Amino acid sequence: MSTSLKTTSDTFCSLPWNHTFVGPGGIEKPCCRFLLNQLGPIEDLRETMLKGERHPGCRKCWEEEDAGRKRSLRQIHLQDREFNKPLIQDLDINNPKLVWIELSFSNRCNIRCRMCGPFYSTNWYKDWLDVEEYVQPKIRGSHDVEKFIKENPGPVTYDISLLDKHVPNLRHVKMTGGEPFIIPEYEELLEKIVANGTAGEVVLNYSTNLTVMPKPRLLALWANFKRIEFATSFDATGKVMEYQRYPSKWNRVEEVFHNLIKLPNAVTGIRGTATIYNILDIPNVAWYWYDNLTSSSLFNFVQASSPEQVSITVLPRWAKDIVAERLAYSAPTRRIQDNFDQLVNYMYNEDNSRRLPQFIDFTQKLDKARGEDFKKVVPEFASLW
Repeated sequence: MSTSLKTTSDTFCSLPWNHTFVGPGGIEKPCCRFLLNQLGPIEDLRETMLKGERHPGCRKCWEEEDAGRKRSLRQIHLQDREFNKPLIQDLDINNPKLVWIELSFSNRCNIRCRMCGPFYSTNWYKDWLDVEEYVQPKIRGSHDVEKFIKENPGPVTYDISLLDKHVPNLRHVKMTGGEPFIIPEYEELLEKIVANGTAGEVVLNYSTNLTVMPKPRLLALWANFKRIEFATSFDATGKVMEYQRYPSKWNRVEEVFHNLIKLPNAVTGIRGTATIYNILDIPNVAWYWYDNLTSSSLFNFVQASSPEQVSITVLPRWAKDIVAERLAYSAPTRRIQDNFDQLVNYMYNEDNSRRLPQFIDFTQKLDKARGEDFKKVVPEFASLW
């Protein structure tokens, strides 16, 4: 590594030099968290970082770090150890080289999570009109929802051959969605890497919703790669999981989870999303992790910042106090308790309770469309309205 990442600048991040994120419609960003409305020439972002300044597109990481988080995405990718070591081992700020990619170009999905939308899930088209005012029209031409759905009944697609030039250098491929186990273009990319003869040097990382069992063809391809990582979207247990990630079924989630654990050459962990809907159930997820996985496996909850009305910062003070009490000293390990404490700090750091009427309206409309009842799923917050 020609440059010390720790001494380059206080705002340095490796991702603009060795990584790209490809989102729906083929939109490329420095990382998945970079704010879409701040996109500009990558050279400008790099220059800002090298000068030690905070770029506004990186707001999500700065909010986390200001709340005391020690493992923001930026901080994780500064580490010269573990999974990140091969990604930065030859990083040169004067000669950037793309060695890992994060793919989320397809919104093909079989469920419709409450913190998601049609931008990342074709299944969400079914509820789009019911909560249209809360869904940003991020898909090109989607301002007229009914017309868009009629003309685009299938998922957003992407020409995977655009990545061919990067295949020989790849060391890590992260696949989200949509649901990556049902996106055919991802299999096509894996076939290209295998054909290139470099699969044994590549780590695959999947964010899966635990409702789809991998097909035999996918299992056969995985056998060629260095390692397979599953960052499961295990947000809650039982009825809370079914509510947040509708229309998933808890028994199916458990079945897929335990099958992934058994796969050879694979590691399984939990990467969850904290919202008003599931924040009180997160300790149950932590103890499920403790009972079924190793202490070194991934457990990391991040707070939902979009759509803004489901953020835990929207809760009024009395509800935040309930969350703080539930998450205090409730984790099975110190590392997980640190994650809980960061969530609580983030929650108290901002007061977005002005958006509570939006949360109530959004939730009530989805409940009506889906035949569900928030107050029965989260009775502790029944008096929010």
